[in-house]
Amino acid sequence: MIAMEAVKEVMKLKEVRPAMLCDRLGIKSNVLSERFKQKNVSVSKLNEMLRLMDYKVVVVPRETRVPEGGFEVE
Repeated sequence: MIAMEAVKEVMKLKEVRPAMLCDRLGIKSNVLSERFKQKNVSVSKLNEMLRLMDYKVVVVPRETRVPEGGFEVE
């Protein structure tokens, strides 16, 4: 799964609508829409979005299991 797919899944779990995320980030909807179209998003932008939903970016050894509610980004 790519990073922005993981963000969408977190949004579903946390029941955060795109408009809510835009408001919390202080960005316009077209900016968020463009982020969702990108194959790669910067770690800082990813972390900024996830932090608002009580998630974070973590780097772990490859053999580490993904916990329930977690997502593996390729």
